[in-house]
Amino acid sequence: MRFAWAVLMIVLPSSLRRHLGRRIFGWDIHPTAYIGRSIILVSHLSMGPGASIGPRNVIRGLEVLRLEEGASIATRNHIIGWPLTSTFFPHSPDRDPSLTVGKHAMITVGHEIDCCDRVEIGDYSALAGFNSQILTHSLNLVRDRQEARPVVIGDRSAVMSACILQSGARVPPRSIVSAGSVITTKLSKELTLYRGNPAEPVRALPETLQYFLRGTPGHHAYESGRLPHQL
Repeated sequence: MRFAWAVLMIVLPSSLRRHLGRRIFGWDIHPTAYIGRSIILVSHLSMGPGASIGPRNVIRGLEVLRLEEGASIATRNHIIGWPLTSTFFPHSPDRDPSLTVGKHAMITVGHEIDCCDRVEIGDYSALAGFNSQILTHSLNLVRDRQEARPVVIGDRSAVMSACILQSGARVPPRSIVSAGSVITTKLSKELTLYRGNPAEPVRALPETLQYFLRGTPGHHAYESGRLPHQL
């Protein structure tokens, strides 16, 4: 029945999608949030003021999808979780199949996000460009079993096109991951450009980099109260 309602919502205006989401699914959707023509099958959806989910996304199997104020998921993204009712991950009893997109953070176009465990994208951060993958589960070859661990992208960081973030990966705040890089572990140095497979620090970045000033008073991207991709 939930699937039938989710399909019906695709053809309705955004205002009716918000209304049905609140009434049928019990979602917490701010009146200024926008939901495009996407398949959304999650246990709970929370959208803050000005948050948006664009068209042609498939989002399913999550316990919680949370978009904070101004957060956005653009288009053609596949975001797939694995419900807690499943017994597929007995060795990861604390897993949390959820996605949190922080304040004014963004997921752009054509990304694949595996939310068998928690994925966090920090405030003013971006999964940018096209065709990156986030993988929260993996096969432990030593113990021959599937395991799940969270993936975190810190505040004011950017992951560029065609990157792979593997289970347990962490991108520190105020850092940039170059296109095509593979992150296999918890990176630690802030204000750093990372590149390669596996990703390694390439050089330090200045605190004055405009990208790291997102959300601060007078920063050009926020003078109008909207992100550039929303203008």
